[in-house]
Amino acid sequence: MINHCHQFCCCNYQEQPWTMLKTDHEDLIGNDKYYGFAVDLIDVISQVLGFTYEIIIVHDGKFGSKLTNGEWDGIVGEILSGNASMSVAPLSINADREAALDFTKPFKTRGITVLIKTPKSQSSFWQFMLPLSTTVWLLVFMSFIVLSISLFFLEKVSVARTNVMPKLDSVTESGWFMFASLVGGGAEAAPTTLPGRIMSSGWWFFSLILISTYTANLAAFLTVKKINPPISKVGELIDQSTMKYGTVSDSGVETFFKSSKVDPFWRMYEQMALFDDMMVSSTEEGLSRVLDGDYAFLWDNSVNSYLVTTQCEFTEIGPAFDAKGFGIGLPPGSLYLEQLSMAILKLADSGRITEMEYK
Repeated sequence: MINHCHQFCCCNYQEQPWTMLKTDHEDLIGNDKYYGFAVDLIDVISQVLGFTYEIIIVHDGKFGSKLTNGEWDGIVGEILSGNASMSVAPLSINADREAALDFTKPFKTRGITVLIKTPKSQSSFWQFMLPLSTTVWLLVFMSFIVLSISLFFLEKVSVARTNVMPKLDSVTESGWFMFASLVGGGAEAAPTTLPGRIMSSGWWFFSLILISTYTANLAAFLTVKKINPPISKVGELIDQSTMKYGTVSDSGVETFFKSSKVDPFWRMYEQMALFDDMMVSSTEEGLSRVLDGDYAFLWDNSVNSYLVTTQCEFTEIGPAFDAKGFGIGLPPGSLYLEQLSMAILKLADSGRITEMEYK
């Protein structure tokens, strides 16, 4: 157990749902200003190991990448410079960061998905026609015309079984009878011959199936919002020209695309690197561009899933790829690496981390 008198300075990255400011944060001080998954995680770990901590937000708003002079920026730079004792943030573990810092066992695994603006549902005066396809409507209309004419001729050439009911003595009367049968109404005239009644019985059965199918589909169309996103998977971004796409500069996601040799990921990075306006400097800028429209943001699926759940303006396109772990970053040779890793494993085994994810 870590000495309770020891206080750590925890470097966090302000991002939903990891570390967020409370609505009344201006009236609060210290750690009380923040909430989120990362805040809950370090709070539970501190209780298990018995230490205190202070949360600071990385000053340059970056995760950490190696500069040309060999120095590091972002969260990694804060830890190496001694400004922070550890990182409790969505900092993915890759080869470069592992060489600079010591990481605990992963407390969560992330993948990459695409976040786009939810397409607007199209409404039309002819929306009541949507439950059936155009082909079906045309076939129903053609059947209606052919059977109306056929019923008239059957009634004309066949012998009537009774003279009580008015006869279908014109194509118009036959058509009206067929239409009334289709919509469940009544007609003044009706078939009086055996062939005409047999044909009418078949039309009634067809009308029953058609109306039942139409009603069920119409209810589904009116109750379920149908969304047709412009893409269905990440690989389709490379084959379209209407939507720009990108990710946060100097992030783990960019590192994946930059070093990938797999098609279409390497081709996607060539396009992202070709235009300056495809990359963003922060998550907030990426989300803002998504809301402005015609921009796809490639980012951590835990963030994307949270945004889709809480805000209807976003739609997530999967499946997730490039699975990597998030770990607590510590200075090289840290004495508390093993204890923190054991605490994370115990929390995972007990289901506490899963509880925090659901929260």
